[in-house]
Amino acid sequence: MNSTLKKDILATLLGTLAFLIMLLVSIPVIPTASFLKYDPSGFLLLLSGALLGPACGVLSCFIKGFLYFITGAGNIFGVTSDFLANIIFIIPTVLVMKRGGGGTKAAAAGCALGTVLATLAMIPINLVVLRLELGLMPDAVMAMMIPAILPFNLLKGVLNSVIYFVADRPLSRVMARYQQSGGNRHE
Repeated sequence: MNSTLKKDILATLLGTLAFLIMLLVSIPVIPTASFLKYDPSGFLLLLSGALLGPACGVLSCFIKGFLYFITGAGNIFGVTSDFLANIIFIIPTVLVMKRGGGGTKAAAAGCALGTVLATLAMIPINLVVLRLELGLMPDAVMAMMIPAILPFNLLKGVLNSVIYFVADRPLSRVMARYQQSGGNRHE
């Protein structure tokens, strides 16, 4: 099996696992904005990007969102905003990790940058999405920015980063063994 196909299979697997986590663990963390729900699936998406490259991270994000949408678990607005938030978090994070040699400092800097960029990008995205999805006018959305939307996105980035740091080493070893074996347990 060629290396690109292996990477795509692993990215699809991680996206599918992220979908299952999103389906099973979805926690409203801001009482005044119950539509903002945290799920820890983002760490798997980050792991996909960090181990397999940014394109595979985006593929995992797409798989997660696609499965969530086609199962009827989420609507197009929530799925789209989640997809955008995740890729805006993952791409810069992974690029900083790669440029910094993949060490802990580079990963921490990447996660910090990705969290800030995703949080800032979600301001205009939420203005559009919440207008289309819930009919909220921009002033109503802006009134939720400081007390709800910005803290939620910062918390999401921090939690996904922390879980990534805890899970990275053991999951990386398992995935490396899979890639070395050609994806076949019996080799």
